Order: sequence, then structure tokens, then C-alpha cells
Amino acid sequence: MLKKNLWVVLMAMLLCLGMSSVAMAAPGPGPAVISVSGQGRADVAPDMAVVNIGIVTTGKTAQLAQADNAKIASDVTAALGQLGIFSKDIQTHYTMSPVYEKGDYRKAAGYRASNTVTVTVNDVAKTGQVIDTALKSGATDVNGLSFGLKDARSVRNTALQMAVQDARSKADAIAAALGVKIVGIQNVKEDGGNFARYEVANARLAKLDGAAMADTPVSAGTVEVNADVHIDFQIQ
Repeated sequence: MLKKNLWVVLMAMLLCLGMSSVAMAAPGPGPAVISVSGQGRADVAPDMAVVNIGIVTTGKTAQLAQADNAKIASDVTAALGQLGIFSKDIQTHYTMSPVYEKGDYRKAAGYRASNTVTVTVNDVAKTGQVIDTALKSGATDVNGLSFGLKDARSVRNTALQMAVQDARSKADAIAAALGVKIVGIQNVKEDGGNFARYEVANARLAKLDGAAMADTPVSAGTVEVNADVHIDFQIQ
């Protein structure tokens, strides 16, 4: 019985010692930090454009509407090829729908074929020519135009550098106000960012039958690339 009691006491002492060593090994509070966020923005001229060209035809039958649409689409594609824009830069989205008698949605009066041709223009200076050429070749409208960048990585790196500089400037101001000194960096996190494609208003540019068409003026403007960072600066 005595041996059993001694064994229990010994085990209790060992457990106490173990708990004591864990508490002593626990880390103390970390270094003081100033946490700030920084923003950077780079505005650059776009080097590409995307134009959405519409081709709409109607006919008494679906075959007639489709045939007219295919002919115009072929003419538009051929004309764009003369500008150096080929099939790899052209995508199409085609739909066919019935046109019903007015007031009677049970009877089809004809059919409407709609073809949206999305053209990537790798030479921004040709954007106006692309619009004019498509309309002169039979396209019925231009329902979307946007400008962007083929590769935004270098511009984004510039925006990130500006974001880091912005964060450091804020941290320096806070440190000076507190009477402390920045001695290191504990953590850096990129909070994301965005690439703002420059969109032109979706003004419908309808083909004017029998009327001379003036050249379409296009202003590319600039595109905006944003970056955000969060930095914890160590202080003392």
C-alpha cells in the first residue's frame, strides 16, 4: 500500500514538472508592428482593341436569312483580312430566331439571323478602319468597343512597386508621430488588384444605306492597372 502511494506521489510530481516546463517554453509576445496598406496605380496607353461587330439579316425562311448573313460575314472577314486581321483574331457567335406576326406569337412571319463577330485588333491605330471596313462590307452595327493590354505583367509590377512605396510612406509618417523607429518587416501580403479595361460607350453605329460614311474617329485613352499590398513593419 505504501509503495502504491509513493508511486502516485511520484507521478504527480513528474506531471507538475512537465506542465511547468511547457509554460516556460511558451513564446513571449511578438515584436511591435505598424500595419499599413498601400495602393499603386499605373496608367498606360493600350496596345490592343476588341470590337464587337453585328450582322443581322432577315428572310422569309431560315435558309434565306442564313444565306444572306453568311454572305455578309464572308465579305466582312475578307475585307478585314486586307487590313491584316485574320481568322485567329476573329470569333463569331451565331443565333437564329423566328420573327412573329405582329400581335400573333403563334405564327412566324420570317426569320432573323444574328451574327456577332468579335475582332481583336492588335494595332490600335487600325481600330477606326476596322469599324469602317466592317460597316462598308455589310455589317449592320458595332455594339461594343474596348481597349486593353496584351501583357499587363510589367505594368502591374510597376503598380506593385508604387503600392509598396505608398505603404512605406504611411508607415514612416505613423512612426514619426509615435516617436518610434522602423527596424524591419514582419509580413508582406499582396491584397490583389485589378486591370481596368477601357470601355467605350456602346453607341450603336448603324449602317446608313445610300449615305456616305465618314471615317470613324477612335480615341484609345489609357487603361488602368491597380495593385494593393499590406505590410507589417517592425518598430522599436
